Formats: sequence, C-alpha cells, structure tokens
Amino acid sequence: MLELILAIPAFARMYNVSCKLCHVAYPKLNAFGEGFADNGYVFPGQQENIYRNLNDEDARTFKELPLAVRFTQYVTAKYDSAGIFTDFQTPWATKLLMGGALTENVNFYSYVIFEKGLAPFFEDAWVDLHGFFGLPFSLTLGQFQISDLMFMRETRLTRSDFYIYKVGPYPLTYHRGAILGTPIGDFGVVNGNGAHGSINGFYDNNSQKWYFAHFSLPFDFGLFGMWGEDYDTLDGYVSIYRLGIDWRGHFGNLHPFAQIIVGYDKDTSNLFYGGFLGIDYAAWPNVFAFLFNYVDAPSNSSYYSQRMLTVAGRYSRYVLTNLKVFAELEAHFRARSHYLTLGVDFAF
Repeated sequence: MLELILAIPAFARMYNVSCKLCHVAYPKLNAFGEGFADNGYVFPGQQENIYRNLNDEDARTFKELPLAVRFTQYVTAKYDSAGIFTDFQTPWATKLLMGGALTENVNFYSYVIFEKGLAPFFEDAWVDLHGFFGLPFSLTLGQFQISDLMFMRETRLTRSDFYIYKVGPYPLTYHRGAILGTPIGDFGVVNGNGAHGSINGFYDNNSQKWYFAHFSLPFDFGLFGMWGEDYDTLDGYVSIYRLGIDWRGHFGNLHPFAQIIVGYDKDTSNLFYGGFLGIDYAAWPNVFAFLFNYVDAPSNSSYYSQRMLTVAGRYSRYVLTNLKVFAELEAHFRARSHYLTLGVDFAF
C-alpha cells in the first residue's frame, strides 16, 4: 500500500528523536524511515504526546507548527568546448516543508520552494487517507510526482537527476491527481499537464487523463505502467505509453538501485528508452554516491535530440546529522560537457 515517502526535521522535533533514526544519510531514508512513512507518520506509543490539549476531544492540533527548512548553496564550474565557466549559485534553493499525522488515518505533506531566484511555488502538496474501517487501502489526493512510485527524486543523494523521468513533453514528474494504494499495487490518475496554473478555474487544459500503476515484485523489483492521452496543437490527441521496471538493494552500507523505462507516443511515432543505475555507500559521516544515466531514441524520433549519457560521483561529509558539505563531478558525454559542484546543504 502506498505512502509517499518523505520525512522532514520537524518529525525529529515532534518525537524528540535523532534524524538518524529515519535516515541512512539525509535525505536518503532507511528501513525505519520507510516504515514510519508507511504507517502514515504515526509513531507508536508517542503519538498523543505531539498534540496540544485543547479540552476538546473532537479537535486536534500540534503542540508546535510542523515546519522545517532545507537550504542549499552551490558553487559550480562547467567545462566544455567553449572553455571554463564558473557560477556562484548561492542560494540555489530554500524549501519550506510541512507535514504530519492529524489522526491515525489522515496525514499530509507539502512544501514550498524558492529556487533559482524564481517566485516561490508548491511542488509536493497532498493529503493521504488510509486504514479506515480497518481496510488495507489508502487514497492520496494532491500534487505529487508520478515517479515517486519508483524512486523519489527528492531523496536522491546526487545533484545529478534521474533524467529518464523528465524526458520530453510528457514527464513523470509533478502532476495533480489521486493514487489508490492497495495490497496488490498502487493505481493512479492525474490531469497529465503538469503543475501549472488554472484556466478558467480548471487545472486541466484538456478532457483527457493519464492512468498508471505500480506493482511490487519479488526480490525488490517493481513494475510500472502508464497510459494516457494529451493534446498537442500539431497532432491533436496523442496516446502516451510508458513501461518500466525498477529495483533496489540493501547490502549493509551499500545501496544499489536501477530503473529502466521505455516510452512510446502513438500518432507521432516517437520512441525513447533508457534509465539509470545508482550506488550509494553510506559509512556516516562519509557518504559516496554514484549515478549513471542513459537516454536514447531512434534517429526518426523527436526524442533523438534528448539522448544523453551521464556519469556522476559525489562525496559528502556530514559535519552534523543535518549539515553536509560535498563535492560532485558530473560528465555529460554526448554534450561533451563536465560539471564540478561544491556545496553546502542543511535542514532544520
């Protein structure tokens, strides 16, 4: 059954525990953190201690606002055929995060991001209803990333992204919709046109939706499928198909993971395929992360121009449980460009 797995420092304050209880190395979660999220942010035996006594059995509010902040600064150098270019990306992003369990059956999560000097906007913003009448089902409503069913971009340890999720005009990133979590798999539907503003009071800009599902398989594999339609001004309604398989492993301090996705857009004859392979090694306070990305497409596909082959490696030194400094090198072989990023990342 689905629980979008996100944790924030406010939970550590709520329950008076270390961030290490839930994280291998923040923001990457460990098994306890994943279980805490699966349980709807409910901490057995301590839940009643986080609510304020209002002398009203039918009202519930937190003793303190469940708010957290994450702050990221980069200094980046780029090298390509044009030479070397350096940039102070300070700050790069500030996130205001909020979440918690209102009851044993209702929890929520949201965050507002100030990024790249742009105006603030919501990325994640959802509420989850689960376990009513003792049934093993959940319903998540709001704005989220479809790719969260496989791997969460927000909890990766590299600046280098999971690029296959962002390919083309129909990415598997932020959308508005609903996900039904069941014992056999998670089933969702979204508007399919991203997290944009409303048009005449409607977020959706056409009459079609995207439908998707993810199933957990033996040996830590997962199977993902999606079908939908979206409107293109040149081609009219385009059918969109996505099929993927994912895997994650846990071997002591070593955490490998992999994703393969094939995408096809009917009526435009556009095909692409690829994925990523990553390995995280966490021996706190030293953490190493490696990520390989591959995206390819036939020469007659509009995705051909988005082909890529990248390799990234990062070393992070955790000065505190919630403060790290890092260096990351990323090579884009097709674009013949290379990036070195030094940074500071902390949350409180």
